[in-house]
Parts: sequence; C-alpha cells; structure tokens
Amino acid sequence: MTLRSLARRLGPIALILLASCGGPPPVETESPAPPVAAGDVVEHPVREGETLSRIADLYYGDPGRAADIAAANGVAVDSQLAPGSVVHLRFGDAEMAAARVREAALLPYNRGVAALDQGDLTEAERQFRLARRTDPGLLVADYNLALVLIKRGRHEDAVALLTPLVAARPSEADYGFALGNALFYQTRYPEAAAAFAAVLAVHPDHRRAAFGYARSLQEAGERDAALAAWSSYLQLDPSSPWADEARRLRRALQDG
Repeated sequence: MTLRSLARRLGPIALILLASCGGPPPVETESPAPPVAAGDVVEHPVREGETLSRIADLYYGDPGRAADIAAANGVAVDSQLAPGSVVHLRFGDAEMAAARVREAALLPYNRGVAALDQGDLTEAERQFRLARRTDPGLLVADYNLALVLIKRGRHEDAVALLTPLVAARPSEADYGFALGNALFYQTRYPEAAAAFAAVLAVHPDHRRAAFGYARSLQEAGERDAALAAWSSYLQLDPSSPWADEARRLRRALQDG
C-alpha cells in the first residue's frame, strides 16, 4: 500500500442539500489529485480552494500540522495556495503505519460515497460505519454518516455525531452547518441559531449559514434579531433565488 494509492482512493466528501432548512445549495468538495510518493515524502498537487490546514487534516488528521508543512515548503502558514502548485509533505515511520490504516478505511468510505450518490442510504450508512470502525480518525466518515442520518430523519443521532466533530474542528464550516441543520429539523431553533452563528463567527461570508441563522431566529420567535439577520443575509446574497425567499420571509415578519 502506498500513499499514492491512498490519495487516489479518497473520494469526494458527499454533501446533501437540506432544502427544507432553506439554505442555498452546497458546493461539492472535490477529491485531491493523486500525489507522487518518494520514500517518506509526498508531493501533493494543490486543488482549488485548498489551504495548508485542510491538507494537514487530510494527511495527518491534524490541521495544526499546517505550520510544519509551511516551514517545510518555505511559505507562510496562511498562504493562498495556487491551484496546480505542489506541496511537499513528510511522514515518519509511525505516520506511514497510520496512513496504511487510513487507506484500508477509505475502501468502505468510497463505497459509501458511491452508495450515497445512488440514493442507497442503507448501504451508505453500512459502509460509512465500517470506515469509521476501521479508522476512527477518518472524520469525513463521521460527517458523511451524519448526513445520511439526517436524510433518513434520524436527526438526534446525527447531532450526536456532529457535536464532537464541531468541537474538534470548530473552523470547519461544513460540520457546523450540518449540525445547525440537524438541530433545526428537531425544532431546536435557538440551538440551531447558535450553531449557525458559530459558523458565521469564523466564516462571516458563509451564505448558507447566514440563511439558516436568520430562519432559525424567525422560527424561534426572535422577530427583531431575525429581521436584522435577514438584512445581513441579503447583503451577502442580493440576487439569487434564495434571496427571493429571504425577502418573502422578511416581509412575513414585517407584516406579522
């Protein structure tokens, strides 16, 4: 097993549109391109939107290793990486062993992604559970399992999965947004608003979280706060179909 095959097998993180919560459609996350491995060094071709933190999380399971990657590559830790550029990563013996475990977990993980794409939620759930048993550090398996549970209406179980993910990765917008959705579906509107607000605190331009935040406040009966939140959302998104829905909901508050 090589790190090259590890990266090749990592499929896209599946994102599910939770339309009844009212957020704009998600953006699909692409899988990384296969790296070129040489001994304990991996050359990772950068994909659009990738950061050193994301790359560190993917390969080491620790976004904090971004500083090590930056130092090894002679760049600043917060550098904007050019798509197509190459980042070099080093692995010790123990890390190589962990990489082999990760590779084994990616087999059922990718089967789960394929099943989810085909709408087979039962098989997707089974495969994601197998992946997370094989490698408990594969957080995307937990995340995708939570998305399957949300789609199956098992929102309480999804919250149980997502809560520690958000605690471990508070800056990961997808995790926080999914938690907000799962809470919203349980009509736990104040908690949903808090989850969406936490995403916005780190990612103030996150349109889906801004929509979910305003909608949660409205459902919670927080009229003034919801009106302000809808105005903030419309500053981010003045012209999409979701903006039309936001204006409709804001008018309902104003007329109520």
